[in-house]
Amino acid sequence: MGRAKQIVFRYNGDPTTEESDLDMDGDKPVPEQGSLIDRRGERWKVVQVNVERSAEEPFAVPIYRVFLTNEL
Repeated sequence: MGRAKQIVFRYNGDPTTEESDLDMDGDKPVPEQGSLIDRRGERWKVVQVNVERSAEEPFAVPIYRVFLTNEL
């Protein structure tokens, strides 16, 4: 079992499209930059991954913000 984290997916740079996935067990992999993933019934390319810290103590978990594009 890994460490808890939150993965936030953002589609085509639009912040209103963000989807959050809280991984309490730490067993979901974080997509790597340049990789292709399937979400929302489409194939997406990972443009960038930013790591942030949540300020919500005492349950602060790292936030991985994954920027996706459907322009392959």
